[in-house]
Amino acid sequence: MEETRARTLRLFANIDDAEFRRQAHPDFSPVGWHLGHIGVTEGYWILQQCKGEASRSAFYDSFFTPTDNPKPNRVHLPTRAEILDYLASIQESVFAFLENTEFPAAHPLLGDANIFNMLLQHEEQHNETILMILRLLAAERLDARQPLTPHHPALLSSDISAPNEHEMVSLPAGPFLMGSDNRGTTLDNERPRHVVAVNDFEIDHYPVSNREFLQFVIRGGYGNSQWWSTEGWRWRTQQRITHPLYWRQSATGEWMEIGGDAVAPLALDRPVMNVSWYEADAYARFARKRLPTEAEWEKAAQSGLLAMTARVWEWTSTWFHPYPGFVAHPYAGYSVPYFDNQHRVLRGGSWATQPHVRRETFRNWYHPWVRTVFAGVRCARDCAREPVHADSSLSEDLH
Repeated sequence: MEETRARTLRLFANIDDAEFRRQAHPDFSPVGWHLGHIGVTEGYWILQQCKGEASRSAFYDSFFTPTDNPKPNRVHLPTRAEILDYLASIQESVFAFLENTEFPAAHPLLGDANIFNMLLQHEEQHNETILMILRLLAAERLDARQPLTPHHPALLSSDISAPNEHEMVSLPAGPFLMGSDNRGTTLDNERPRHVVAVNDFEIDHYPVSNREFLQFVIRGGYGNSQWWSTEGWRWRTQQRITHPLYWRQSATGEWMEIGGDAVAPLALDRPVMNVSWYEADAYARFARKRLPTEAEWEKAAQSGLLAMTARVWEWTSTWFHPYPGFVAHPYAGYSVPYFDNQHRVLRGGSWATQPHVRRETFRNWYHPWVRTVFAGVRCARDCAREPVHADSSLSEDLH
């Protein structure tokens, strides 16, 4: 927890007070709000729910609780110094509690140290969200410097050759065990472990690269409705989307990408990043493939056949939903509100995903139009096959 907190605080080293409290995008809170939210969440579950303390601040509890405070209002933050003092005070009390507590197996929060693992992952997830906001702020600064000029020779569309057929791997039909029963280290939507039948399929060995996605761009993929779902095409035309979020093209045709506080030539061999589900789906259709289901992705990951699974989050075709036998823990608000057929599942993790979150069973989810996530594409396709059905009697054989 100390290491994670130190990492969190390092993210704020170069943020001025204006950016600390500014809302960079309607979908996100100010970066400073995340600091207070991390402290309030830790204090509520450990000090109030486990230790039995009273709230340290009714104002903080309300202001830094998402359901109590709408995003536009979150710009009215306490000072940075006040938030940092609160955060330090909460963690000091948490560590004191840790030194003197036991972890009875029957306790709903302390058993298997579940609540500590959940809070560790919670903070690491907010680390990634903070990095997403910092990238938005950096892009805003760089876009204000017109025209954009890369530090090195940039890339012309005419320099790009068509990629070779993307390497794919095949998986046979059959059931497998999906999810986890590990209450100590997983979150409620990953549980329980259950048998899922998957037909045979092929899946990309690597995520789609910038080189491959650039073919979609320069061949008019963003302007051709045949590759897009009805909802995706409506979104693309209304938002006037013509390329991934942080790609830029100069007046003379150079392709560049914003990363950190600099503009650099588009790195062709890196996975494409910051595309929405709609864009990922359209690319897959353009490539005469499709997005994998969540079950296909996990089966392939378990088989060790996916390379570079921690570079970008990977969109799947699956709506976020509860597994059979799902039980909300430690409260319904973490997962249940998002079982609404409005959020697509992402798998794998990105360069910004921390170790406690990066695992084969972890499920991320976002609306299909969101592009700020460090998300890319891995495609799949069907094989000629006979349908396969789940057989619960196989569960014991698969353990």
